[in-house]
Amino acid sequence: MKRRQFGAMLATATFSLGGVSSVAADASAQETEPLQIEDVSVDLGEATASVGRATFRYQNGTMRLQLNDWSMETGSKSLSIARTRVDVSDVSAETYATVRAAMVEAYEGQSLSPLLSALAEADVDPASGLQVTLGPVRSDGSLLANKVVATGTVGSVVPSGTRDLLAGGASLSALASLGASEWSELTIKRRNATLTASDVTMQLEGTTFAISSPSGTAKVSGRTFEFSDLMLNIMPPETIPAPHIEFLSQVRQLGAEGNLTLSAIKSAAADAGVTAANTLEALRSAQFELSFAEVTEGGEAVVSDFQTSGTLAELMQAVRQRTGMESQQDQAEDDQAEDDQAQDGQLTKQAIVSSPNTDQQMNYVFEVTGDLEELEPNEDGGAAVDQVSRTGDRVRVEGTVGEGDDRFAFSGDLIEVEVPSGVQIEVTQR
Repeated sequence: MKRRQFGAMLATATFSLGGVSSVAADASAQETEPLQIEDVSVDLGEATASVGRATFRYQNGTMRLQLNDWSMETGSKSLSIARTRVDVSDVSAETYATVRAAMVEAYEGQSLSPLLSALAEADVDPASGLQVTLGPVRSDGSLLANKVVATGTVGSVVPSGTRDLLAGGASLSALASLGASEWSELTIKRRNATLTASDVTMQLEGTTFAISSPSGTAKVSGRTFEFSDLMLNIMPPETIPAPHIEFLSQVRQLGAEGNLTLSAIKSAAADAGVTAANTLEALRSAQFELSFAEVTEGGEAVVSDFQTSGTLAELMQAVRQRTGMESQQDQAEDDQAEDDQAQDGQLTKQAIVSSPNTDQQMNYVFEVTGDLEELEPNEDGGAAVDQVSRTGDRVRVEGTVGEGDDRFAFSGDLIEVEVPSGVQIEVTQR
């Protein structure tokens, strides 16, 4: 089977390597050992981007990049994502080793260029599964989404032309020639509302970012709506700020010169006059067009040929009002407390998996009757969870535990399927 280049997801997720304070594994470590980077912090003008921990690991053919405690702050404004995870299955150990070595080189040289080059050359089977999971997502402390999950295959998700884009220094012509990114499913959850879109296509058409889905569902407070032919077009503001045009021009030039270092990017932003304030205003002023062919409930039409347009600021305001996000100040202050209790949907129990009497890695399998979210292990040397899948009304976990432990938040009951005597599963209330 012909292989296809990939790397856009990892290139985006690892952009902030320049301010790393520590690396838990060095370039001399075994090629398939995990790589852990802590305390990433990058100042770009008035904004500060930070990541508490970035982990890159490989197990049983699956390559995983995980970012914990990502945030972007400027003045009184903030955007945070508690966890972002990118999983790519059926990856060779050689590919992982190449990307891992490039990440170490990017850290040591504080430059993205080695990583972009490695991603441009990395080969992954187009049929390999790819899943991106992130959440909870908050803006200024208010919950935007408990969880966002996007699934697909490398061959469909990664646009054609990505290799040329990465290898060519992010030129405007390479960006414009990118193909479509196609996801088999996109799910967004917020409290008691869940939006699921099937066969989602994302594509840059000139200056328009187009998103479409032929069908999907929206579940809100016990009601289920079905929609068809969703179309969302996002366009630049009527007037693009001159500082941003100049900044993008300088970044493209830096990429062409192989000089995408942190200091060079920061200097370009400062020289062009890009600030957090004018960037936020540009995003708020971006235009959108949204349409549905039909929305039904129980087979009966609720809306037909729906169309609306405006700015992204107006769209976000409408979403807040429709989903109950726009409320009294006391409700906004309750967001944090409610989410701490709900934690992706009332996950009130915690399972701690360990092997206290041995240092050897041991496999285990268990299921829960409700929902489940993997938590950060309480150690540095434990093994990654092999697979988390849903079968009917149960979530199945197949994992490997080593010197430390694996931790999960869940609801419902826990059922041990294949748990050897050397593995201990402790269940506590959160």
